[in-house]
Amino acid sequence: MITAFQRKFDLWMCQVKQDNLAHFPVCQSFSASFPGSFSCAQLATKLSRLMNEFDRRFCDFRAQQSGFAIFANPFTADVSTAPQHLQMELIELQSARCLRAKFQDAAIQDFYRLLPPDLMPQLRLHAARVLSMFGSTYLCEQMFSMMNLNKNKDRSRITDDNLHAVLRIASAQDLKPDIDTLATGKRCQTSGLKTHSYIWSFEGNHYADVALCENEFDTPDLE
Repeated sequence: MITAFQRKFDLWMCQVKQDNLAHFPVCQSFSASFPGSFSCAQLATKLSRLMNEFDRRFCDFRAQQSGFAIFANPFTADVSTAPQHLQMELIELQSARCLRAKFQDAAIQDFYRLLPPDLMPQLRLHAARVLSMFGSTYLCEQMFSMMNLNKNKDRSRITDDNLHAVLRIASAQDLKPDIDTLATGKRCQTSGLKTHSYIWSFEGNHYADVALCENEFDTPDLE
């Protein structure tokens, strides 16, 4: 997708410099309605700035382009230009017909799980790095969004410790409290002294002493 967008930039720049606004219908309509009022040179300047900014932000992807190509299709990768620690395993992989058939049938993330870990550990590690690259970036962006949502102008007095606790709970995907363990670790506060109380029954005009009750918490009800 990034490569396709860069190629579109190149095409736009080439056409705009030739006063061709075929891919900018609004600008083309404005230029036709008001001849001479629209400057293609200014549009080319803005596109050039946008292209430079795009290249600056995605310069790391250009450095990793060969690694992405190996990950996308290791069977068509050029072994001579591949990193040295992957060359021997790439030869083994490209020579395995059964793995080539599995590559055509399985999803790319599932295919690398099928590689034998004892024979192709470097290829498996390379695939894991590429797969985790975009997922970790998404998690970082998601964490920053949670932080901005919780620490806004209305909650400016929240401390870093409180924010850390909030983010830890918010980022937990499957957080289930262990109620039994928490309850076991708690001790009820008691006086440590036994209370003595009598259970009485009403007989006629006087109370009869029935039994002496000893317990730590409850006192008997009078009937």
